[in-house]
Amino acid sequence: MKTLNDILFEAKKKGYYVDDDGKVFSSKKQLSLRKAQNRYYFTIRYYGQRTTISVHKFVGYLKYGDIIFNDGVVVRHLDGDSLNNSWENIGIGTQSDNMMDIPQAVRIKKAINASSKRRRFSNDDVQQIICDRKSGMTYQKICEKYNTSKSTLSYLFNKAYYSGASKIE
Repeated sequence: MKTLNDILFEAKKKGYYVDDDGKVFSSKKQLSLRKAQNRYYFTIRYYGQRTTISVHKFVGYLKYGDIIFNDGVVVRHLDGDSLNNSWENIGIGTQSDNMMDIPQAVRIKKAINASSKRRRFSNDDVQQIICDRKSGMTYQKICEKYNTSKSTLSYLFNKAYYSGASKIE
């Protein structure tokens, strides 16, 4: 079974490399990169099959080696631009570090969009949910009763964003 480690090692062994600007080259020529899901990638032949490699992962591998495969380590775009694969823009860190690379305005916009999709409860509903929880009702039962998710309840119990809601201990 092919692993990302094996594929990146094979690409390097075959002479693929990346210049300072993030352009990928084989031993013969500059490769045309494809773009999908806001990422650039290229393909190589690996055991007779075409396989894709994300440019930022390849740059990370060339720059940091096998450390990119350690648990909890991610390859980051330091300026938050996932299309900028220049050597200086690629770093490693945790997923939390990676999220903080995204400009604050973009993070806030994403958070607002996510929270706008969260079910909103009236103050009366919130007070009833709090009473249900304090009386010993499980998260699962509350989720069923109010047709909501556990994450929404957790958000409600742990944040004081709902007017009139007190934090549940």
